[in-house]
Amino acid sequence: MRASPKTICAAIAAATLSMSASAAIDIDLTNAGYQNEAVDSFTVKRLKVPGAGEWDVTFKWDPQTLHFVPQAVAASTAAQLQISGPTTVNEAGTITLSAAVRNADGTLAPTVAVWSVVPASAGTITPQGVFLAASQTADVNAVFTASVLLQGKTITSTYTVKVVNVAAASRTCAGALANNANGMLLADFGVNPETQKVTMLLTAASGNPSFLHGSLFFVQGTTSIDVSPYTFDADTALFTPSGGWSGVGTIASPAQKQAVFSAFPSSINLAQPFQIRYAGIAGAPGTIACN
Repeated sequence: MRASPKTICAAIAAATLSMSASAAIDIDLTNAGYQNEAVDSFTVKRLKVPGAGEWDVTFKWDPQTLHFVPQAVAASTAAQLQISGPTTVNEAGTITLSAAVRNADGTLAPTVAVWSVVPASAGTITPQGVFLAASQTADVNAVFTASVLLQGKTITSTYTVKVVNVAAASRTCAGALANNANGMLLADFGVNPETQKVTMLLTAASGNPSFLHGSLFFVQGTTSIDVSPYTFDADTALFTPSGGWSGVGTIASPAQKQAVFSAFPSSINLAQPFQIRYAGIAGAPGTIACN
């Protein structure tokens, strides 16, 4: 005989449930659940006995008495919240975490959780569990907490993901910032994303400008940082830095006047492509791409 919800209700609607030959125990079915075991048996999960906790009671149909008779009683295993997903993510990367309720019988039921993450500097997580890792200067453990309201109770779980700091490789970029009737101005840049530093060797390779005086712009997307002005007297090698530059001027040879200096454009992500633009010698401004 298959147990139906109607039959189950009839079997346990009585005010007491006989758990032994001589005991009658009050029960609370407010948060109880039902699990069909076989054609003639079922289990009531989380059957609460006031003062004695929650229990799982298995009933079996007795053809002699025409009743469902308690066959087994075990303490209920509380439902747990389980988080799954990757355990590492590179900075600026994206992963998705998911939450599921693990029932007492081991089955998993996907659920929508409320998410949070600490430290907040690790990144942000959406209500859908999508985590966007922030840029880091070192590896950091992001600890996620998911919470779900289940049968009037809040259950939580935590999960740790390592946000990996990806060391950006240093690189060089070079080209002509100006090449016109007034002369040729060459530049070699060393880019170090870890220290957020740009070092520049500026050479007046042709013509004979008595000094180099101009503006340099670091451009990335819609961001443009003016790290000028600076003045370099190529005849005396006197370098006057300002606007974020620092360094020293040198004279490589009478024919080639050079300046060596550096800047820290803090608003530019040097790990990503950017451009350096120069304006100072008459003619169209020169641009060097640092990819």
